[in-house]
Amino acid sequence: MTLSPFLKKVFANTSWLLSDKVIAMAANLLVSLALARSLGPAGFGELSYLLALIAMVMPLAALGLNAIVTRELVNQPDGESRVIATATGFRLFGALAGTLVCLILAVTGLGLGDFKAAEQAQYALALLAFANLFNALAVLEFWFQAHLQAKFVVRMRLFITIAFAIFKLLAVWLHADLVSVIAIFALETICLGLGYVIIYRMRAGGINLQDFDFSYGVKLLKQSFWLVLSGIAAVIYLKVDQLMLQHLATTADVGTYAVAARLSEVWYFFADAIVISLFPAIIKLGKQANTKLYWHRLQQVSDGLFFVAVAIAVSVSLLAKPVIVLLFGADYLPSVQILQIHIWAGIFVFMRALVSKWLLAEDLLPFSLVSHGFGAIINVAANWVLIPIWGAQGAAIATLISYFIASYLAFWLSPKTRPIAKVMSRSILLPFTLGHRYWPKTALTKRS
Repeated sequence: MTLSPFLKKVFANTSWLLSDKVIAMAANLLVSLALARSLGPAGFGELSYLLALIAMVMPLAALGLNAIVTRELVNQPDGESRVIATATGFRLFGALAGTLVCLILAVTGLGLGDFKAAEQAQYALALLAFANLFNALAVLEFWFQAHLQAKFVVRMRLFITIAFAIFKLLAVWLHADLVSVIAIFALETICLGLGYVIIYRMRAGGINLQDFDFSYGVKLLKQSFWLVLSGIAAVIYLKVDQLMLQHLATTADVGTYAVAARLSEVWYFFADAIVISLFPAIIKLGKQANTKLYWHRLQQVSDGLFFVAVAIAVSVSLLAKPVIVLLFGADYLPSVQILQIHIWAGIFVFMRALVSKWLLAEDLLPFSLVSHGFGAIINVAANWVLIPIWGAQGAAIATLISYFIASYLAFWLSPKTRPIAKVMSRSILLPFTLGHRYWPKTALTKRS
């Protein structure tokens, strides 16, 4: 069977994205291993806490415009310059707001918890706050995604990732202090932002600031309003566990939890790479009103994401203890049970990657906020109750519960989102039916 030129570009684009994530995953895992061993649970906990704190304001640098920019570039090929200039400008304003919040926390010392070196923590947070401005420039990546030219972004990003992984390993070898390590993380973010600008200039001629359209930006922002709030809610239930552990348990608990969370979350790239690359094709199917094929493709992708997530969860659960002891040492034995719980949340994260794009394609963005909002509220409440009882394991249980609610259960609440909830349910039930829908001569399940 000969693939069409479009499908060839889709597969090539996916391959580049997967290659990028695999290599970046290996580099980041190696760095985390070295830092965790060098700093110990308490020191690694301080580093992880600061990175989690800056992650809380990163949605302001995105403004929920990521997928919307891709959609606009696909639907308005003649207006690319206006889309890019406007989205970049608005994202810079959002990033500046997040930076100011973090600078206030750094200057006042509020929210830094019980750090051994409070002044160092303040300097480190200020560095991360400044670097956060450059996260806004990542919007340029979506021009390459819309044109299925991921290889240019991947080459740039891999060069910077590998280079800074080497710098971080050198910092470990030289026994660098917390501020020096954080400075390397901050400089990496800055270089990535500048890298996007350079390759965009090479491929598309650069950002034309004269094409900045404030009224158009306000229109995009109105469309992304729910995604902004959703992004904030999402990062709360993604990172709040580490912040609450710092205040309800110990810094060492943050460190052991961070090791488990990184080993668990590092696999999420499979879902993101596949869904991001297929998103333009999904939009085209929706525009063509090919309902049967549209839902058939959604079901296939959901099934695939589910089985990949289950395979990862089973494998990681079985290998958690030997892997953690071998890589991180006996000091991180508490991370084993945390990881064996946390990894199962990936099932809902994987399918949620598809659902997020579906909500955008169907213009149901408010439901993204509703679902993430449920997850954030449940995660904070569950952490508040479970951390004092079970410590870091309680935080992992809270994460699993909140992901189940936010990424699956919440979509049963409205008739508008129940169709995608049924798609996810069919994926979840597929093992119990022994894959009946994929047997030969068996008709595909019709959308309910």
